[in-house]
Amino acid sequence: MKRFLLGAGVLGAVMAAHADGDPVETRAYYSTNPGNAVGKAATITIDGEFTDWSDDMIVATCGANDMATAFCGSHENCVLDCYALYAAWDDDNLYFAWQMVNTGDVWARPGDGPLTDGGRIGDVPFILSLSVDRTKPGMTGHLTDGRFIWGDNATNGVEFTSHTDFLFFMSGKVGQGAPAMFTGNAQGLTDYGANCKLFSTLGVSYAMKEGFAPSHLWRQRTTADWYNPGELASDPSVVDNIYDPECYDNLMAGPVEGLNPHDTSFDSFYEIKIPMTAVGITREWLEENGIGVRLVATRGESGIDCVPYDPTMADNILGPYGKDNSTSHEKDDIDNITYTLASVGNVRSNDVPTPPTPPTPPTPPTPPAEGDWTVYFVNDGTAAAWNPVYAYIWEPANANKAYAGAWPGTAMTQTEIESYGEVWAYSFTPDSPSASLMVIFNNGSGGSSNQTIDLVCEPGGVYKFTGKVGEFSGIEKVGEASSSLPYSIEGLTVTASAPVTVYNAQGQVVAKSAAGAVELPAAGLYIISSGNTTGKHLVR
Repeated sequence: MKRFLLGAGVLGAVMAAHADGDPVETRAYYSTNPGNAVGKAATITIDGEFTDWSDDMIVATCGANDMATAFCGSHENCVLDCYALYAAWDDDNLYFAWQMVNTGDVWARPGDGPLTDGGRIGDVPFILSLSVDRTKPGMTGHLTDGRFIWGDNATNGVEFTSHTDFLFFMSGKVGQGAPAMFTGNAQGLTDYGANCKLFSTLGVSYAMKEGFAPSHLWRQRTTADWYNPGELASDPSVVDNIYDPECYDNLMAGPVEGLNPHDTSFDSFYEIKIPMTAVGITREWLEENGIGVRLVATRGESGIDCVPYDPTMADNILGPYGKDNSTSHEKDDIDNITYTLASVGNVRSNDVPTPPTPPTPPTPPTPPAEGDWTVYFVNDGTAAAWNPVYAYIWEPANANKAYAGAWPGTAMTQTEIESYGEVWAYSFTPDSPSASLMVIFNNGSGGSSNQTIDLVCEPGGVYKFTGKVGEFSGIEKVGEASSSLPYSIEGLTVTASAPVTVYNAQGQVVAKSAAGAVELPAAGLYIISSGNTTGKHLVR
C-alpha cells in the first residue's frame, strides 16, 4: 500500500513553541492542539464505550510504535503506546480519554510477548497531569521524602518542569490499586496524607474499552533491537525515525506490505470523569482561560510514552534496563517533562489568568441508612438494567423473619465504593450479630432473570447477579489509629492479642486471624481491626 502522508503545513516539520512558552513537538504525526482544537462541550457517560467521543475532541496525537520497547525489548508484554488524547466538559465535569495502541500483532505471532494476556495493559500506573492555577508552584512529581509518587525510590520516575498542579494516578487495569489525586505544597512536593485524595471521595471514575476510536492509525515502521545483550541490531540514529513522516503507515487505510492486518481488539481506550469541584474551577472559567492536560504511561518506575509527546520519553531508549539489559533503560531513568501540555476549553496564553475560585468540596455519595450490617449490589451482566435494585433479607432460623420487608423487599440506595464504583446499598441491624441470614437481590419482580438465587447474606458483602464477589469495610468512616492498640506492626507482620482483620484501601479483606500474627501482602495503606479498635495505617 502507498503511504499517506500529511504535509508539513498540517502537522509541521520541526519543533515549535507553544503560546505558553514551553516547546511542543510537531514533527511527523505529533501534534498539540492541532488547528487550535481544545475539545468541546459534551456530557460523557463513563461506561467503557467510546461512542461519545469523536475526532474533533482530540487535543493531542502521537505516532504509534514510537515507544522505548519497540526499539529495545520488543519481546516484552504490557505494551504502553499512547496515540491520542481527547477532552470534553459540561457544567459539572471535565472528561478526558486516551487511546492506547498495541500494534504488535502486525509482526508478532500469537503468544509472543506483545500479544500475551490478550495484548492487554496490566496493573501499571497511568498519570493524568493537569495545569489549572499557574500562580501556584508546579508539582515536581516527588514526595516530601524524595521518592517519586507510587515509586520505591528517588532514582527513577517522572518529573514535571512544565507546570502541573494536579496529578491523577490510576492503574492501567481498572479496579486495581487505590487511584488518587495528588496536589503539592509550596515546594511542589506531595504526600500520602492531606495532599492525597482517593477518586472515590472526589467522585472521579474511569473505565476502559478494548478497541480503537480515531479515524487514523499512523504507525512508525522502523525498529531496533538487540541480537544479544550489549550488541545493537542497528545504528542508534534509527530512533530519530519516529520524527520522520516517511517512516509511517496508516493502518486504518488498508493492508500494508510486509505487515499483518491490525486487529484493533488489542488496543485500549480509556475515559475518565473529574468533577470541576475536584480542581476548583467552573465551566465559565475553563472556557475563558483554559487548562492544560497530559497523559503519561509508565511501567511503575519511569515514563514509557506520553501524549502530548515529550522527547524525554526517548532520551534513554537504547541504554540497558537495570534489571534486564535486553530491555530499555527508558523504563527506569528519570524523565523530566518540559514540553507544553495540551490546552482544554481555550488555548492558554502567556498571560497567567486570575486564579480559579476556591474549590467547593464535592458532595459525597449518598450513604445507606445507618445499620450494623450493610450489603452491596453491583449492576452488571443480567442485572445491568435493574433500577432500582431491591434486597429481600430473611433469617431462616428465626421463623423466616424479614429484615427488609415483605417480598420484593426494600429498594436499595445508590452509593459509591472504592474498586466497584457506583453500587446499590442496604443497611440494617439484625437481632443478633451472629445471625445466619439469606438475601435475594431483585428488580421488584419474580422469575430467574429478575432475581438472584438465595445467597448467604454477610455484613459488608459485595454481590453481583452471579453471587458474592468481595467485601467492603467502610474505609471512608475509619480514622487514624489511636496510640493505644491491641496489636503491633513490625515490617509487614501484624501481631494481635485478639481476633484481627486487615483490609486494603479498597475495603477488601487481605488477611484475617483468630489470634496471633498475620502477614500483609506488601507496603501500603491498610485498615486494621482488632478488639474494639479499628484504624488506618500506612505501612512502609
